[in-house]
Amino acid sequence: MEKLFENKTKYTQKEYDLFTESYKKEFAKSDYSFMMFNFIFFGICMIIAFIEKEFILAFGLIIYLFAYFWFKIIRPVKEVEKDKKSHKMSGSFVNNFEFYKNYLKVENVDGKAQIYYIKLYRVVETKTNFYIYISREYAFIVSKFGFTKGTSEEFSKFIKKKMFTKYKNRM
Repeated sequence: MEKLFENKTKYTQKEYDLFTESYKKEFAKSDYSFMMFNFIFFGICMIIAFIEKEFILAFGLIIYLFAYFWFKIIRPVKEVEKDKKSHKMSGSFVNNFEFYKNYLKVENVDGKAQIYYIKLYRVVETKTNFYIYISREYAFIVSKFGFTKGTSEEFSKFIKKKMFTKYKNRM
C-alpha cells in the first residue's frame, strides 16, 4: 500500500506541556462535572445511610468514594508525573509515523504499531500539533513541522475526512 504521509516527531517537555493543556481543554469540563455529581450523590447517600443506621452500606460508600477519588484524581496525576520523568521527555524520544489509506504505523525505540483509523478515539488539531488519541487517556503527538512526506495542510484535510465526527479543530 502506498504511503501518503510521513512524519517524524521529537517529544520534548514543551510538546508534552502543550498536549496536557489541550487535553484539559478537551476533557476537563465533563470530567469535573461528572466527578462533582458523583461526590455529591454518593456523599448524600452516605449521610442517609448513617442516619438510617445502615453502617455497612455507609462504609461501603466511603470505600467507593476513596476508590473513585484514587482512580479519577490521584492516579491520573501520578501518571502525568511518571510521563514527565520518563525517557520520552529527554528530548531524544522520536516517533516515526507513516500514514496510509486505512491505517497508520508508528515506530519508536519502544516498538512498532499499526493502528486502523476506525479504531482511533479522536484526532484533535491545534496550531502546532495533531493529537491522535488511541483511547480517551492516551494520544500520539504529531508535530505539524515534522512532515517529511506531504504537508500538515494536506494531512489535515486527509485526517478530517477519515475521522469525520471524531475530528476536532482547536486552533
